Amino acid sequence: MPLESTSISRLSLFAVLTGALTGLAVAALNWAVILTERLVFGTDHLASPDPTSVVSPLRLALTLLGLGFVLSWAWFLLNKYGDEQVSVPGAMAGRKMPLVATLASAFIQVMSVAAGAPVGRENAPRIVGGLSASRLAVWRHLDQPSRRLLIGAAAGAGLGATFHLPLAGAVFALELLLVEMSAQAVITVMLTSATAAAVTGAFVTPHPVFHSVDVSENLPTIIVAIIVGFCAGLLGHFFGKLARIAVQRRATGKALLWQMPVGFAVLAVMSYFVPGVSANARFTTDTILTADNVALGLILVGVLRVCAIVLSFRVGVIGGTLTPAFGLGAICGALLGIALGPLFPGVPLGAFAVLGGAAFLSTAMAAPLFGLIAAIEFTDMAAQGYLPVFVAVVAAALAVRAWGLLVNEEQRLAPFTSALFVGNRRR
Repeated sequence: MPLESTSISRLSLFAVLTGALTGLAVAALNWAVILTERLVFGTDHLASPDPTSVVSPLRLALTLLGLGFVLSWAWFLLNKYGDEQVSVPGAMAGRKMPLVATLASAFIQVMSVAAGAPVGRENAPRIVGGLSASRLAVWRHLDQPSRRLLIGAAAGAGLGATFHLPLAGAVFALELLLVEMSAQAVITVMLTSATAAAVTGAFVTPHPVFHSVDVSENLPTIIVAIIVGFCAGLLGHFFGKLARIAVQRRATGKALLWQMPVGFAVLAVMSYFVPGVSANARFTTDTILTADNVALGLILVGVLRVCAIVLSFRVGVIGGTLTPAFGLGAICGALLGIALGPLFPGVPLGAFAVLGGAAFLSTAMAAPLFGLIAAIEFTDMAAQGYLPVFVAVVAAALAVRAWGLLVNEEQRLAPFTSALFVGNRRR
C-alpha cells in the first residue's frame, strides 16, 4: 500500500519512537511476569526455566485452583465494565484502541501465564505495541497507510522484545499482519523491532529462551528434517485448528464465572499427577532439547498439554500459542527421535526436537517464515543448522498442502492474533 503523505525519513523517526514506547511497555509487562512468579512461586524464569517446578504438586494444584477463580472475575469485570477491546488488526484498519482496557487486558494475560496458565504470553506485548503506535499516530496526525504500517510494526516488535527475538518479531509483522514486503514496510518494521528489543533489554536482562542445540548440515540430518517436518507439521496444523475452534467457542459473560474455575480445577488435577502440564512448556522443551534420553511418558505429557491448552482457551483464557506450540513440536520431534534414533545414530535427540518445534510452530501459527526464524532465535542456533530447519518448515507446509488435497478441503488457518479474542462479549 503506497504511503500518501509521510516520507520514509519521517516514518523512520516515528518507527524509532514507536519502538522505544513499545520497548518500555514490554519491559513493564516482563517485570510484571517476574514479580508475579516471585510472589506465587518464590522464584522467576530468569533463575529457573519453569518456576512451577520448584513447588510441590499440591502447592501447584492449589495455585491453579485459586488462579481460575481470580482470573474468571478479572476477565468478567473487565468485559462488563471496560471499554470494548480492539484487536491489532482492528487498530490497523482505523479503530481506536482503548487505553485502560487494553493495558488491563495485557497485564492480566501475562500475569495469568506467570501464575501457571498453560498458554503463551505473546499476545499481550503485541497489543501494547499496537496501542503505543496507534496513540503516537493519532497524536502526530499520520495518514491511514502510515498508521497501519506503524501499528503492525509495533505489534511484531512487542512480540520480539518480549523474548528478545527482534528478527522473528519483524517477520511476524511482515508475514502475518502487514502481508507485504515493500521497502517502506521492511525499513519501518526492522527499525521498530530493533529499537523495542534494545529498550526492553535495557530494563530486563536478555536471556536465552532455550538452550542452544547442535544441528548439523549433513545428509542424515536433512533426511530427518523431511520426516520430522512432515509429521510434526501436520500435527501442528491440527493443533492450530483445535486451538482456533476453542477460542471461537470460548466462555464469555457470566459463563466465565463458573467455566473458568471448573477448567482450572481440571488443570489442577492434571498438574498434580503429571508434572509439566501447566505453565507454558519452557522447562519441558528445554529438558527435551538437552537430555540424552527421554521417557515414553512424553506421549502422555504431550496429549495432556494439548488438552490443557485447548481447555484453557475454551474456558476463556486469553493468550498465545508461541511457546506452547514450540514445546509440543519438540515433544513430537523427540518421540520421532526415539523411534528413528537407531537409523540415524549421528543425529542427536535435541536436533529431532528443535526440528519438530520449528515445523509444528510454523503450521500451528500458519506462518512458515516466522516459525523458521523463531526456532533459530529461540535456540541461538549456529549457522550450520539453518538448512535443516528450513527443510523441516518446507516439509511441514507441504504436508498440510498434501492433506488438503487428500481430503479435498481448504486448509488455510486465520492468523493467531488478538483478532480471534475480540468481540462476542456477552454480559
